[in-house]
Amino acid sequence: MPLPMFSIFSWSTYAVVWLRKQLSDQSWSTFASAAAFIIFIASTFFIPGHAVPVIMIILTALMAFHSGAAAETFRKNTWLWGCWAFFGAWMILGIAVAGPEYKISDFFNLVLLVAFSLSVAQVSRALSTRQILSILAIAGGASAFASLVLHIVSGGDFFDRLEPLGRGRNPIPGAGGFAIALIALAALWFERIPGRRPAPLGIALTATLLLALACTQSRAPTISLGLALLLALWLNKRGGTAAILAACGGAWLMIAGLGILEPTIKALICGSDADWCRPAYRSEIWGWVRDQIALHPMLGTGPSFRFQKVWMSHPHNGLFGIAMYYGLPALAAFWIMIGFQARALARQSNRSLRFFGLASLIFSFGYMGTDLPNPFAFFHMHYLFLWLPFFLVLASGQATAQDGGEIAFSGSDGFRRI
Repeated sequence: MPLPMFSIFSWSTYAVVWLRKQLSDQSWSTFASAAAFIIFIASTFFIPGHAVPVIMIILTALMAFHSGAAAETFRKNTWLWGCWAFFGAWMILGIAVAGPEYKISDFFNLVLLVAFSLSVAQVSRALSTRQILSILAIAGGASAFASLVLHIVSGGDFFDRLEPLGRGRNPIPGAGGFAIALIALAALWFERIPGRRPAPLGIALTATLLLALACTQSRAPTISLGLALLLALWLNKRGGTAAILAACGGAWLMIAGLGILEPTIKALICGSDADWCRPAYRSEIWGWVRDQIALHPMLGTGPSFRFQKVWMSHPHNGLFGIAMYYGLPALAAFWIMIGFQARALARQSNRSLRFFGLASLIFSFGYMGTDLPNPFAFFHMHYLFLWLPFFLVLASGQATAQDGGEIAFSGSDGFRRI
């Protein structure tokens, strides 16, 4: 027995030494971070489960501690870590004294989100903004194409709602994934050399994503995307912090307002309960949300609370959901986070990243008008359209990717090297 045990110890020591040596090699660390991000994005768009992307988040976050990206983001974004500390303490307080629907898993969901912020800081050191946007656009377009093919060959009615591949596996979150890929394509347009024709690959990806988004028949994400692109185009030139916050609030109000006015709108334009005119029941459930907020104004009901309706179990509104699940102080803290993000966007000098961050944030608020009741929930598609752009903007000052050899979305040959 001593020999095998000695052999195991020797191999373990060798593995640790080898790993430390590889991590100290900057090129290896850069390659590993880039590979982990590509796997993360690809698995999110193609694999229903969460195991692979969560593992990639954790691995990249650990690399951030070794590379110094974690220390950098601690130093440069102290306000963010103050907000994380508040939310963590608030959840622990809820678990300890409040109430019925707080669980320890809710706290660990926040830990994963914090790890994601570190992983994005690490990825921003390994990849340029152009490369990150290109990966999002290509993976989203490929997922849209595969989803459409499977939808057609499945033998059902083509006009049934499309269920996209990937983590969403549902028309509404799946639509959020397609929307962020389209926003990435729009942001890449700013990297186009003036006067050059749009790349054929870009046109093909855009057409495929738009068709897939339409086939999801997800009304709020589709309207939110159009609104976000228009507002971001305007704000990218002249928008300050207050204007950005107003655009976010306006997008949320517009989509929530459409939910309230749904019966009137349907009476005017719908002659049946076809999928695009299906009932949403938002007004009814928001009445239940109001009652729960009145009962638990400070610590909320807890994120695990569900209404006893199979067809509609959660608030279907991001801001109402935060207030109901975590209490009104948590909603105020969330708005403080968004305020700091708006300031960071107003100061962002990279035009394509600024557009990407603006459009994503405005889209997320529109999306939250009728969906995404808990932005702090466990990994889902909102990590792509809300938190990835959020953290990428904050990490942009830490990026060390070289300008040479980056991917640009322009030219007659599609994605080309510059």
